[in-house]
Amino acid sequence: MTRSAASLAALALALPLLCAAAPRTSRAQDPGPLAVRLAGWTAVTGYESAMADTLRSLLPGARLDRAGNVVVQRGSGAPVRVAVCPMDEVGWVVGGVTAEGYLTLRRVGATAVGPLFDQSLEGQRVTVFGRRGPVSGAVSVRSTHLQRGRAAADDVFTSDNAHVDLGATAPAEVASLGVELLAPVARTKLPHRYGDGLLAAPWAAQRAACAALVAAVQRLADGPSSGTAVAVFARRRHFAHDGAGFALFDLGGTPATVFVGAAAAPESLNAGSVVVGTDSLLVPGAGRRAVASWLLPARYPRSPVETVALRDVAALTDRLVAHLGGAR
Repeated sequence: MTRSAASLAALALALPLLCAAAPRTSRAQDPGPLAVRLAGWTAVTGYESAMADTLRSLLPGARLDRAGNVVVQRGSGAPVRVAVCPMDEVGWVVGGVTAEGYLTLRRVGATAVGPLFDQSLEGQRVTVFGRRGPVSGAVSVRSTHLQRGRAAADDVFTSDNAHVDLGATAPAEVASLGVELLAPVARTKLPHRYGDGLLAAPWAAQRAACAALVAAVQRLADGPSSGTAVAVFARRRHFAHDGAGFALFDLGGTPATVFVGAAAAPESLNAGSVVVGTDSLLVPGAGRRAVASWLLPARYPRSPVETVALRDVAALTDRLVAHLGGAR
């Protein structure tokens, strides 16, 4: 890939993000198209600012708390009802630049994702989020010719083996693209709708859960029937849940809280239901606190084709409207 080709690819990737950042009205949106839209977003753990800014444009009145969480409040007084959705995903950052202009990677995020998470990266397109915007690249594949005669027991591919090609031939060319050490890196997102209302993308279920919460807040534009409704889009889910924990601390630590996310439950996919359970958040000064969890069923979790059903997204939206709106 030449420098000019890399620049054109970067521009092609940047345009959808620039459009996504445009101010929006508060009119309630169908959670289905919203889920598809959010599935194309990237927010590597610790690098959620771009997603936070776009969520604020979707939700008038939203604010950033001291931890950088996006918080939307409707109504006032007791009782206080909260719904929390994490923004972030496990990904990678630039760990180094070789003399030939290739990037090396380091994994970011403490959540266990299994060995296939890194293996599925080999030979695939990635996006590097540099100072000048997104830059497209590809993870190199080991030469089959040079591998001939190697033992079958060779170590499997990990992120430590990854070399990302941006079309650069030297570190100076990488720097000219605005790519620096610790720049976040993720698989290039190309959400795909198929079958009976199914959506596939990396981290599709988590993004769709946040889309359900956005849609629920938009439906409650006039406020809940009583009390206070609070939606929190939290940072650093994959770093000890500390963003969500801080948000609850800031809210007093005791409101009725629902945590929304993804569950590996393919048997219930597309049934118009959610997986109900419990989760645990560490609230500063108050220790661990059990909260209810409403999770979207997901097929092929943690894979590039993680799949969620839009029918389930609509069901989660309805439950969140009832919870935040004060319905019994």
